[in-house]
Amino acid sequence: MASIAWWWAIPGIALVIAATWAWWTCRSDRTPSMHDSMADYEAWTAVFGRVRDADPLGYEKTDDHAPETLLEPPGESP
Repeated sequence: MASIAWWWAIPGIALVIAATWAWWTCRSDRTPSMHDSMADYEAWTAVFGRVRDADPLGYEKTDDHAPETLLEPPGESP
C-alpha cells in the first residue's frame, strides 16, 4: 500500500510545482510609481505625435496636380 502512495506522490508533487510556477510567472508586476507612469505616458504621446505629423508614404504636395501634358488644350499638339 505504501508503494501506491509513493507512486501517487510523484504526480502530486509535479502538480504542486506546476501550480507554483504558474502562480509565479502570472503574478502582476509591481504598481508603477507616478514618475514611471508619467514618463511612459509622455513617451506614448510623443510616438503618436510623430505619427500624426509624419508624411504618409512619402507624399509630396506637388503630386496632386495633373501632369503638364494634360493641361494643354485639346487639338493643339506640337
